[in-house]
Amino acid sequence: MPALEDPLVAQGEWLRAQLAERGWTAEQLVQEAQAWAYRNDKGEIGMTRSHVSEWLSGKRGISAINAERIAGALGVKASRFIDGRSAKAGKLDNEALGLHQRGVGTANRRTAIKAITVVGGLGALGGRHLLTDAAAAAVAASRKRTPVDPMTLEELDQNVERFALDCLSVPHAELFPQVWDDWRQVEQFLDGRQNLKDRAHLTLLGGQLTYFLARLSFNMGDYAIARRHAVLAWDYAEDVGQAVLCASVRTLQGTIAFYAGQHQKSLELLQATEPYDTPYTRSRIAANMARAYAALGDRSNAEEALKAMEDHLVDMPVQPGDAPYTTATAMSALASTFVRLGDGDTAEEYARQAVASHDAPDLRDTHFEDRGNAALNLAASLAVRRHPEPEEAARLGTDTISVPEAKRTETVRQRAMELSQLMGDWRMIPAVKDFHDRLRAYELPASAA
Repeated sequence: MPALEDPLVAQGEWLRAQLAERGWTAEQLVQEAQAWAYRNDKGEIGMTRSHVSEWLSGKRGISAINAERIAGALGVKASRFIDGRSAKAGKLDNEALGLHQRGVGTANRRTAIKAITVVGGLGALGGRHLLTDAAAAAVAASRKRTPVDPMTLEELDQNVERFALDCLSVPHAELFPQVWDDWRQVEQFLDGRQNLKDRAHLTLLGGQLTYFLARLSFNMGDYAIARRHAVLAWDYAEDVGQAVLCASVRTLQGTIAFYAGQHQKSLELLQATEPYDTPYTRSRIAANMARAYAALGDRSNAEEALKAMEDHLVDMPVQPGDAPYTTATAMSALASTFVRLGDGDTAEEYARQAVASHDAPDLRDTHFEDRGNAALNLAASLAVRRHPEPEEAARLGTDTISVPEAKRTETVRQRAMELSQLMGDWRMIPAVKDFHDRLRAYELPASAA
């Protein structure tokens, strides 16, 4: 029996032949797909030349939404492409695998069946046994179809919008199981088959939900699980090419790398968001780049990034992905960066503005993570300014980490540890010693999921 042919490799070879036949490069395919999207009111696409290179080499499959665009550009049926998620997960059915073993690729099985009918000579394609296999494969494929009720999609959309808001105010261990349940529901749908429009919608939902799982896992202190969720979220995001989701996932990966002490890697992940630039995510990315540059000792680029952050601040509603970058968040980012640059006096001015903004009546009961970081940035500024106030810094630190366990987060814990290091020379002061002792007992919540 011939060796099992890799369906992604076979698909790549077919696509390469199609490009050669037309005299197109990978870049021209992207351009033609974008032109088709514009003609059909599909808007901007997230497809890049690197995506095409991976498809041609068989390194990844082609998602439903990209299949539609490529099919439109080539003038073929979108159904002839292999969904990358299914191929990677080994979800090709046994009948389809049987066709591969007999020398007929899964992507070409419809062509093979047509050839059998037209030519009438079954010997070259495996005889009547192949015909029986092909018929069984067709029946199995039709049974996999899992139509999605429009109301279900609407409810999932509403939940994702709610999770984006709840990340700012609901304890993360409480929110995680809710996100997890919705993600499992979406995955069950994606295990079946839907029309292209519904499948693209489900893939976007899968990416958004997995992003929240990664974000919540990180803030509950589990870096390994957060990284795994983030990798999967990127698979979804890249498949649909939705800019806010793509930028949010890369930014989160950069944040995880930063707090793991991998400052250069963090900067590289943030720079990788450039193809997915949007007004919604621009300020946060610039602020995080400033933080990374400051940690690397690059003051010039850090200050340039801070200016970009301020230039691009916008007042926009919360979207599924990163939280919007508000004036309060920006002031906190300025304070944090100047502390890392050793300029405590400048940092203090911004930190006090951030704390005052977070104490406003409309924010007092929300944004517990941002409020905690703002307070710790103020404490850190007091520790590094020209005339330090270690006792006041310690008092602010102690107040911040004394919140109920449900509202504790990894970013606050890390910032408190940085404050502890800044006050190493004052460990014998009672208020500083008390802060150190309380920090050692600071525990993050664990999800019940």
